[in-house]
Amino acid sequence: MRRTVGVVGLTTNGNVGDYLLVESAKFLLRSHDPDVLLVDIDVDPRGPGVFTGRRKLNFLFADVLKRTERAVLSIFRGTRNLYYFNYWYTRIKLGWYFDRYVRNLDAIVFAGGGFIKFKTQGLNYLDELILTTAHKRGIPVMMNAVGVEGYSETDFRCQRLKEVLNLDVVKVITTRDDLDTLQRRYITNPRTQTDRVGDPVFWLGDMGIEEPAPNASERVVGNRIGINLINPNNFSDYGGGVSPASIVNFYRSLIAELQRLGADFVLFSNGMAVDERFGASLVKTMNLRPDQLVRRPATSREFVNTVAGFDIILSARMHAGITAYAIDVPVVGLIWGEKLQFLTQITGLKDRYFDESELDSRKIAALLTRNDLPAPDVAIRDELRERTRRHLGDFLDSIGGGARSE
Repeated sequence: MRRTVGVVGLTTNGNVGDYLLVESAKFLLRSHDPDVLLVDIDVDPRGPGVFTGRRKLNFLFADVLKRTERAVLSIFRGTRNLYYFNYWYTRIKLGWYFDRYVRNLDAIVFAGGGFIKFKTQGLNYLDELILTTAHKRGIPVMMNAVGVEGYSETDFRCQRLKEVLNLDVVKVITTRDDLDTLQRRYITNPRTQTDRVGDPVFWLGDMGIEEPAPNASERVVGNRIGINLINPNNFSDYGGGVSPASIVNFYRSLIAELQRLGADFVLFSNGMAVDERFGASLVKTMNLRPDQLVRRPATSREFVNTVAGFDIILSARMHAGITAYAIDVPVVGLIWGEKLQFLTQITGLKDRYFDESELDSRKIAALLTRNDLPAPDVAIRDELRERTRRHLGDFLDSIGGGARSE
């Protein structure tokens, strides 16, 4: 019988990298079973049709609660109080939404991305709501190629996340990065299967998203460089010691050096508004041409075709680099978080990624303009891709045959 699987991800947050994770996971699930019915579950829905009717009250009440967060937590300090405040805010806002979309599913698959973390973004509260709802209804769950970002024995948020990850309905957790922390610190349930796999976007070249490349006679001769944008606060937000002003200065110095070298370059984003605003400020303050900031991508296809049009990119957002790697566009990158450290180690790309202590604009500009880096080891990518495909297929084979959805 036809199986109905909920695919959990971020599909309206403006970051095309998150959209690609969902689309890639769905591609692999459909490749294994063309008849599977896939239901999108957006963990942070922002569309106009979500909070309608009486659900507007949920949104309004949650919004009022969120506005009081700073005042309340200035009195009731500690990670336990921080947890309870944000959990109830999230439950009031979205608990009904997850119950509505989960109740008739045969299984749930988290598409991938940084879901096992507790310090930023608040995804741990969303994890808890989805996993406890699945537990209540006995629906098996796979967390596919998730990021594992830190662990703490003393942070209440982390311990609550650990508790729900060990529910019996959580059958498989594969990670794209920190398998050691996942296995030794988070998972205590002996029945939960764990493994390291590749990011599902590594399959991008097989998905047919990008437009066909032009014929050799139509190619533009040269070295077109894409400079990927990122919120300058990201380095410090993820625990780095470099200030936002230093990141702004790095971008300005890099642009100046590329101009000095006569390079053909443009700025582009993964779609996030904050990154686009940063790009606009660079265009204004450095007197760049308006067309040197690529229009903010609205769809995955638009973003992938933008990356495919470059001869090399500087990656700042993680999935700009992964997209380039997946479709064989050379990439130089920035490291602002542990997940990027793991990405470079696992893929063998460490020689072309730079952390906050290595932001040498002249060196990076030289790498971009020369564009003579050795090609990545395709065998490594193929092995990681196959692990991702195999675990998703095995999970799909293990679930029931559609009893809930018939």
